[in-house]
Amino acid sequence: MAYYKERKRKRMEILSRIEDKRINSWNIFVVITIGDYLNFAEDILENNDMQRKKIKSSKSVYSLLKSDLKRGCVIPPLVLALTDSGVVDENTPDQQILEYVNENPQNLMILDGLQRTYTMIAAKEELEKENNTEELYQFLSCQLRLEIYIGINKFGILYRMLTLNTGQTPMSTRHQIEILYKNLVDTNIDGMKLVTETEGRMKPSVREVKFKDAVEGFNSYMYRDELPIDRQDLLDNVKMLENLSHENTQTDLFREFISSYVQLMEQLEKFADSDNLDFEGYGLNGKPFGNSIVKVFNTSQALTGFGAAAGRLKDYDKLKSFEQLDCLCGQIMPGRKDTNEWFIQFLRGLDKVKSDSKKIGNGQRMLFQYFFRELLNPESDSYLNLYLAAVNCFQKYRSQV
Repeated sequence: MAYYKERKRKRMEILSRIEDKRINSWNIFVVITIGDYLNFAEDILENNDMQRKKIKSSKSVYSLLKSDLKRGCVIPPLVLALTDSGVVDENTPDQQILEYVNENPQNLMILDGLQRTYTMIAAKEELEKENNTEELYQFLSCQLRLEIYIGINKFGILYRMLTLNTGQTPMSTRHQIEILYKNLVDTNIDGMKLVTETEGRMKPSVREVKFKDAVEGFNSYMYRDELPIDRQDLLDNVKMLENLSHENTQTDLFREFISSYVQLMEQLEKFADSDNLDFEGYGLNGKPFGNSIVKVFNTSQALTGFGAAAGRLKDYDKLKSFEQLDCLCGQIMPGRKDTNEWFIQFLRGLDKVKSDSKKIGNGQRMLFQYFFRELLNPESDSYLNLYLAAVNCFQKYRSQV
């Protein structure tokens, strides 16, 4: 690289700016040399430890691409995003944008072209080992085109990442959500702290949930499916993108999802005095799924059930937005004079799922999904009635298994 830096070459140049009205962002079109790109691209990869690793197979198409790159082939534009959108916007002068990109790789994310970037790095390393400075210089001097999104929020990034990679075999949607929102670990959303898997929860509270469970819940919202998605093929992604196309990308949907769930749980806690519950007196002699609202609803099963239910109600035009759901929370009532009765009834349903289901976790997710749909669907007999929702969700579950 030292020999390359000493020689004269074309500098990075912005050729155009186009507004992406779908995600309320600006796309700037940049021409740069491979050498200048790799100067900051390697730092991007170091600062995004959750991104996919490079494909190692020597027989892959990337091995062929590496050989072609050494010969000066032209590849499609790579797509990046500036995640710190408050620093650079559509009015920032060209030179200031270019300086910021070079000096702040930690705020850049590769949306499309990650494997091509790994391939360029591998080609550079091979040429350095061969000690052919002229061939290395020619390779690093080849021009490359970049599209860089500025002024884009995280949900806009997620939407664009998914649309750019639908035709390939991308990393899972859940993994991409983890990448985008990993900085929220150990932070609070409306008082709900997102914690890591290793942190654990010695004394769980309504104010704490595992980040992994929150991501799974949001993933279920996008796919409208509470069950784990082991293989996301092209049709799965297209269907999910159709769901997302109706969302407002100017809002942070993940935060709205968590915020609504927090408010819902707070309302449920008002009608379950779990500290004074006599489970044996209610006929629950075995160990229940959980002995408090927190232990029952701060779980992956509950969050995925909620996500799938909210998504389906939105598709059926029974729920307009998470903002509307927030307004409904305060109207939820226990449905019985004994306010604990709905919770006991729901625990009975979970116990029956445990004894009857071959795949207990999936059965529990399905029961939670029907519970939230019964509770939040204005056309349901159980609308905003916890006891009826607890009774009827099990009937719906039983009819499906």
